[in-house]
Amino acid sequence: MNRNSGIVLTIGLGVVLVAVILWMPRKGVDAPETPAMEAISGDADPVELAVQKVSGENPMEGILELRALAEAEEPNVDAVVWLGIFGVQSGQFDKARERFSEALAIEPAHTEATWQLALLDMEMGAYDRAVVGFEAVMAADSAYANGLFFTARCYEAMGKTDAALIRYNEYLPYAPDTVVAKRVQDFITRLESGTTVGTNE
Repeated sequence: MNRNSGIVLTIGLGVVLVAVILWMPRKGVDAPETPAMEAISGDADPVELAVQKVSGENPMEGILELRALAEAEEPNVDAVVWLGIFGVQSGQFDKARERFSEALAIEPAHTEATWQLALLDMEMGAYDRAVVGFEAVMAADSAYANGLFFTARCYEAMGKTDAALIRYNEYLPYAPDTVVAKRVQDFITRLESGTTVGTNE
């Protein structure tokens, strides 16, 4: 395999790894009941029901329900956060940022809004702000261990190799499987050897 093919393969595997870590569940076994279970018990959360509709046959119905909840006299902060998440998914990053900021204005310690804003900051290259957000969430809730990986990526992008190495090593015990652990170990080995490939790997 020539050097260019190796770099392309490394970048491809890195993108897959970031996607896997991004979509891993952040909550432990004490997570709340699923919407289906809540519906059976008669205690259905209107935000969760609206989110389910967004994934169903008529997504706009769910979005309109979320907007109504978000714009009520007493706004539902979770509805505001979900509108931000769907804004990110549709590529409306400015609107998503507004929604996450709105949620934090309502509830400054809202961990999911802080987490989502940090992910957006990282995606947009605002690594300093992203690190602050990830650190705040990890301090508030240890279930957000993926923040260790993402702070490492941010530090690496900022050229702070020592800080990135510390965070990658701290993340290793939380890696969900041996494939992810091996890939993170590859990042560590690469940084220790002084080789850089780029932040999108």
